[in-house]
Amino acid sequence: MKLINEIIAILSSEKPNLTNALIKTKVLLYKIEQKSLVGWVNNELNGYQNSDDIPPYRILPSQVLVNASNMAYQVNAHPIPLAHLDDDIRESLETFELSQSLAVLEEFANSGSDSLERPLPMEWIPLLNKGLSNNYRIQKAWCQISVTGIIQILTEVRSRLLDFLLELSSEFGEEMTDEQVKNKANNVDSASMFNSAMFGDNTTILVGNQNTQHVVNSKVLNNFSELEKELKKHGVVDDDISELKLAIDNDAEKVDFSSKSYGPAVNSWFKKMIGKAVDGTWQINLGVAGNIISGLLNGYYGWY
Repeated sequence: MKLINEIIAILSSEKPNLTNALIKTKVLLYKIEQKSLVGWVNNELNGYQNSDDIPPYRILPSQVLVNASNMAYQVNAHPIPLAHLDDDIRESLETFELSQSLAVLEEFANSGSDSLERPLPMEWIPLLNKGLSNNYRIQKAWCQISVTGIIQILTEVRSRLLDFLLELSSEFGEEMTDEQVKNKANNVDSASMFNSAMFGDNTTILVGNQNTQHVVNSKVLNNFSELEKELKKHGVVDDDISELKLAIDNDAEKVDFSSKSYGPAVNSWFKKMIGKAVDGTWQINLGVAGNIISGLLNGYYGWY
């Protein structure tokens, strides 16, 4: 697919334009009918509006520095002790969440500065003063991170996106028409490829909006106790989980791994759960229900 190769070329260049690559990736996800995955792309393009959504690679260690003086001396940009602070307060000072758009981070990285500062409000100063000796008093305080950390974020995004596209490129021919791409997309698990590249293994990720979400969880691989925990998180009751365990056992020799097809008992259980979502017995959105079940079952069988 030509668009995939265009994005790979951008990401592989010496000075890649990541914003351009992300915009083209957004177009690509719509073309392969995976618009439920666009959430990550939008967050990287527009910035993260919710701090809970900020991925770990955008959370950097920071150092608290101050300008302070006493009657005899003045110190500038000096680190101070934080051991007297509560753990939560200290963590908030020693970590720096970068929620800005990727374009802004690229500007930071190319600014020529060695560091990035987050000023601390004056309200922090009395609390920080308690850690000082020799009558020093703080005049200004800020948290500081190295620009190399921002460069690492850009590298992470570039590498993760490239991993996804290189894997995807093996599935789509360069000369495919849009209609051929659409048909092919139905047989390619692009969502698992995407989530594995962006978020890694051993995570549970809900990608998309309230109507369309996809679950990826590699902890459940051949581990029914972990599968049970995840199902319970989504409101599946004990009786239904017990039925699934029996269905999986009954289908032990009937699963078609080559075509990634469940056995008849698990298929029957799947349809029953979708029915419960339809009639409201399982109180969950229908579109979300299907993706939760398929995502977790695929994870159990190792189909990523």
